[in-house]
Amino acid sequence: MDVRFSGQALYCQISRAELATLASGRSVDLIVALPRHRSFRVSVRPSAMSADRGGWQLESDPTGLWLTVPHAELQQLGQTESFAERLMRDFPVSSSKQIQVILEAEPEAQPEARSVIEITPPHEPAG
Repeated sequence: MDVRFSGQALYCQISRAELATLASGRSVDLIVALPRHRSFRVSVRPSAMSADRGGWQLESDPTGLWLTVPHAELQQLGQTESFAERLMRDFPVSSSKQIQVILEAEPEAQPEARSVIEITPPHEPAG
């Protein structure tokens, strides 16, 4: 799994093998080693509950993030072999802000064979 933060968004890119792991009911984790023998974990796990019954959840603490996705929605991913497919969900982080979580299943093609153009907007000066 690859994880990227951008503005008020969290992108989690998973391979088809990782999607199969989620479909089997197990979680997929990315653990990043940090200084002072610490680590940060991003974990994606399936939920038997549907979206309208709380199946989507985002939890965090200083050691990581835990994203729970309804199993039924995970099954929608991976239907094609040549296109990346996404699930997106907004989560409130305060009374006026949200974070958008994008879970993307990569196509079967090797990542090296895929062309990516990433455009990052300029940073605004702190004020």
